[in-house]
Amino acid sequence: MKIEAMLWIAVLILVALAFRFPKTRAFSFSAIGVAIVAIVVIVVIARRIEPVGLTAAPPPVIEQKPVDFERFHIENLDKADPEAKNRIRVAEIRFDQIRAQAGAERGSIGSIVARLYNDSTTYTLTDYGYYLVVQDCIKAVCTPVFDQHGQSAVSVPPNQARDVEIAIRGGNARNLPPIKILGTVNILLTPDATRAQLADSPKPTD
Repeated sequence: MKIEAMLWIAVLILVALAFRFPKTRAFSFSAIGVAIVAIVVIVVIARRIEPVGLTAAPPPVIEQKPVDFERFHIENLDKADPEAKNRIRVAEIRFDQIRAQAGAERGSIGSIVARLYNDSTTYTLTDYGYYLVVQDCIKAVCTPVFDQHGQSAVSVPPNQARDVEIAIRGGNARNLPPIKILGTVNILLTPDATRAQLADSPKPTD
């Protein structure tokens, strides 16, 4: 700082004067003391008001999303046959005889088995979308403990049915703990998408 430098120069001048003029030595030493105290005060104040340097924050961790192969498969189907998802209305397919299959651990659920009906009189169902909710019912109070959306391939001709199996904890949730039921299981399984082709047409490939 400029003031600090000037005070140090003044101290040096006063020291020289003290030795040069003995009569004013006492006054010179007093002035030197005052100057030194002033320098110390200025240094302390300067350090207190000095802005604290900001520590560079580590770069944020970018979470890498897993590749959604199911979505990739659906996009390929739509490109190969854009009209496939409009041939059968969602209301024309239904699930029945829905039941849970036991998992590896006691009290857990490994998969859901159901019969899928295609009530269309013209088209063969080739893919279906679904929404699955698993409820745990204790004393007549049912609480959802798991849900998932999914898409699966199938081949169900017009006015026919096929048995399908839906794995619990599929896709990105595969590493989560198994679903356990403490009371009675209640399963809600509803269709939410369809893809279809004419009954005598070959199924498009992706």
